[in-house]
This record gives sequence, C-alpha cells and structure tokens, in this order.
Amino acid sequence: MTHTLDRTSLLRSAWRAAWDQGRVDALDDLLSPSYVRRRGPAGATQNRDQFKDSVRAVREAFPDLRTEIEDVVEDGDRVAVRWRSTGRHTGAFLGVPPTGKPVEVSGATFARFEGPAVAEEWVTFDSRQLLEALGIITTAQQAAVDPDLVRGVHRKFITGVTVVTTDDDGTPRGLACNAFSSISLDPPMVLVCVQHSSATHPALHRASHLGISILAADQLDVAKTFAAKGDDKFARISWTPGAFGAPLIDGSCAQLEVEIGERLEAGSHTVFTGRVVSARHGDLAPLVYSGGGFFDISHTAPLPW
Repeated sequence: MTHTLDRTSLLRSAWRAAWDQGRVDALDDLLSPSYVRRRGPAGATQNRDQFKDSVRAVREAFPDLRTEIEDVVEDGDRVAVRWRSTGRHTGAFLGVPPTGKPVEVSGATFARFEGPAVAEEWVTFDSRQLLEALGIITTAQQAAVDPDLVRGVHRKFITGVTVVTTDDDGTPRGLACNAFSSISLDPPMVLVCVQHSSATHPALHRASHLGISILAADQLDVAKTFAAKGDDKFARISWTPGAFGAPLIDGSCAQLEVEIGERLEAGSHTVFTGRVVSARHGDLAPLVYSGGGFFDISHTAPLPW
C-alpha cells in the first residue's frame, strides 16, 4: 500500500511540475528511460524526450496551463488518471495563431509501472473540445441542437437492456446499461458506454474484464435494481461468476465476458471496448427498452421481409 501511495504522490508531483510549471525534467523521476506513450488505440508513439518536447509546446501555447487530477484509480502496477486541463491560448499551437481564448480539455491517462517508474502510458481525450475552442472546427456552433430534442430522438430508438458488471477485488459491481453495441465478429469485440458519475465507473477502470448480461423479458425487477443507486444490488438477485470472474446475472437470455481493451473518454461517458472471451445465449425473449418504458416482445409477430 505504501508503494502505491508513493507512486500516486510521485505522479501528482511530476505532473504539477511539468504541466503547470514547465519543469519537464521532473518527468525523469516519473518515467523510465524506455518509456513509451501512446495516444488512443492506434496513435503514434512517443519516447520520454519526445513527450517532454510536446509538454514544452503546449506550455508555450498555454503558459498559464493548469491541470487538475480529478481521480486516480490504482490496481497493482497499473494506474488510471482522470484529468482536466485549462489555459488561455496566447501562443501559436497546431499552426493556429494566438486567439486569447480560454480552453478546457478533459481526458484520461492509463499508466503501467515497472517498479517506481512508468514504463508505458496511454492517453485519451476529447480532441473536439480543443479544436472547437481554438476555432479549428465549428461543429458546436453549426450543429447546436436542443438537448431535449436529441433526447426525444434517442427515445425513438429501441434497445435491449444489459447489466454491465465487474469483480472489484472480490466485490461485485454493476449497472443497467442500454449503450451496448457489437464492434466486430472477427475478432469478436463489443463496447459499452458508462457515465462518469456511475458508482461502477471506477471499478471498471481498475478491472481487466467486464461482464454483460442481456436481460430476459421477465427480468424487469433486475433492470430496476441495477438502474437504481444502491450499495449491494447483488444481494437482491441471483448471479454466478463467469469463467473470467465477471458476475453474470442468472436467468438472462444472453451473457458475455469481455477482456477490456481501450477506455476512451467521450464527453460525460467512458467508452469501454474489448474482446469477447466467453459467450452464451438461450431461447428466452429479451427485455426491450424504448421511450422510457420496458416491453416484452415475445408476444409480437415478426414482419415478413
């Protein structure tokens, strides 16, 4: 535990010195000589010196930069950091002359330690925030839509109902989620979107695997349990650990276990993507959600096509 606290303290100290004060040599105490940094799932890599150069470039464009670490989640040799940076654009950046505009960008960094030093980092943030603030793109102004109107559109989309779960060091965690989608079948990959305010969100950042249980039509009570806030939702339902440790809801019409790959920051949510490592399904009809209500489609007739 002391070692973990030392890592967190070192990380906070080095970030404050480098990003807020421009003392990039402080990163030498945090990053190993063989350090590799990646932006997104397929981004170009940076070594330690290249990363320091990029910090200098950001500091020149935003000399009053301040980076707030909002959350730190540790799991063994891995640390997840959710952060928010603010500053005023008073120097050229990405070919854009100084605009004097205030800029705010939020994102997440995932670090793997080797001993006391970071060997690898993956960073993800919503670059649209930065590009819009600098005036490089103007989607926000051109496509501004009343949120209630967008919400009404979403209510027309019919989805299934899933419970997304994970094992949090022996404690099962989970939430009801309809933001679930297949990405590909070869390899088999899926995604789920989880709001930052969810009590399960930190556990998913710590986890290596998550479970997805697609609820059956007779499991409305399960959907209500996991849609509400509560300390021990699992005490009220029947569940079984999957082959990879994720809690799976008994009686659901389909189940997946997923090895988490990327954690991508997108507005108020994190998108968790990963590879399917176990799967099963039965003949039960699924519970369906639309327009704020739940439906049993087992009594409906398919349309001919």
